[in-house]
Amino acid sequence: MRSGPAHMMQPRFWRLLLPAVFAVASGCVVQETRPLPQLQATQATASVPSLQLLDVGLHLFDPGIPPEVVENPEAGAKLRLFPEIRRAEARFLPSHLRGVLEGTGHWGAVRVVPASVNSFDVTVDGRILESTGTELRIAVTAVDATGRVWIENREYQGSADTRTYRQDQSSGRDPFENVHVAVAEDLLAARNRLTGTELADVRRVASLRFAADFAPVAYSQYLEQDSRSGRYRVLRMPAEDDPLLARITQIRERDYGMVDAVSEHYASFAEKIAPPYLDWRRYTYDEIVAEEKLKGQARSRIGLGAAAVLAAVLVPDSCSSDTCSRATSAARYGAAAGGVAAVVSGMRKREEAKIHTESIKEISSGFDAAAAPLVVEVEGRALRLTGTAEEQYAEWRRLLHELYREETGLVPSAAAAGPADAG
Repeated sequence: MRSGPAHMMQPRFWRLLLPAVFAVASGCVVQETRPLPQLQATQATASVPSLQLLDVGLHLFDPGIPPEVVENPEAGAKLRLFPEIRRAEARFLPSHLRGVLEGTGHWGAVRVVPASVNSFDVTVDGRILESTGTELRIAVTAVDATGRVWIENREYQGSADTRTYRQDQSSGRDPFENVHVAVAEDLLAARNRLTGTELADVRRVASLRFAADFAPVAYSQYLEQDSRSGRYRVLRMPAEDDPLLARITQIRERDYGMVDAVSEHYASFAEKIAPPYLDWRRYTYDEIVAEEKLKGQARSRIGLGAAAVLAAVLVPDSCSSDTCSRATSAARYGAAAGGVAAVVSGMRKREEAKIHTESIKEISSGFDAAAAPLVVEVEGRALRLTGTAEEQYAEWRRLLHELYREETGLVPSAAAAGPADAG
């Protein structure tokens, strides 16, 4: 047996190299996730008194599209953020949350409305932080009519329940149902912290704030707003036979009709896009998993290839005979060739990953076609509800103020009359 520094270096060299090789190789292992528990929203076990049955307005979510993506939609591909998808989700997600809340029996009317509608007992705003076929993350804020904050910019996050992606799954459960249930549970917890009197006050304040929007002078004596906190409280209620209140109550009923029409438009939209949206989520889930797996394989192959090349370069030349020298050279050449091939294979895997990313982008580009606008009839007027629903509702409110002025001869608040002048 030969001795010397070169010979002693060989076993030490491989002892140092092999752990690194196996460490690189282990990076491509994809861990399987266990099935997620399927949470259910708490159901009401008794009827809620009418004075405590709060109406909920769910504003269309903020799609959460960064300015750089708005200016350059192509930049969103790297973030797996596609503007046309996000805009559709901004309408779909609150519509699904509406169904969860309505199914509990804890609430009055639950409606999906534009951000300009603030006449509800409780108003919920949401912002999409992340949404793919694998993860959903949103931020939610909820405030009641008195100005009391129920939920403040709280984040809700969840992984997809992959059982909903199976072809034989027909339960209709959303892949991120648990996220919606978590929001519903927090809203219920916030409501349950209020007394019956406080809940009734929320409803009274909502009614008086709507009336004050049309007749601020007449109704300023019934409400007080704290200058520091911004909270409202009821000083006293108008007489039940107040003729002005009766007229405003009629106008509010008309407004409810428009709000119902707007909300049903979004419900119809959500129903229509549900099948293709689930397909998109399922597809992107498969694509993201495949892409991550390919990237892991690419890293592994490139790492192993580089290790093989390194091994070829560093193989000690400790032979004294021609036969040994030729064997060492062959080993060095084979390791280098194999290493280069592994690196090239890894590069190809990365290209395959890019192809998967492009396929996600391609299917997303035509998704917004499912969000065709609808035309609704309200009070004899045909309103085309599109992405500018805020403007459509503003037009409707201008009409309500015109009706109020014709019926009472009084001028509404300057704040409410402003949009009519702009139109």
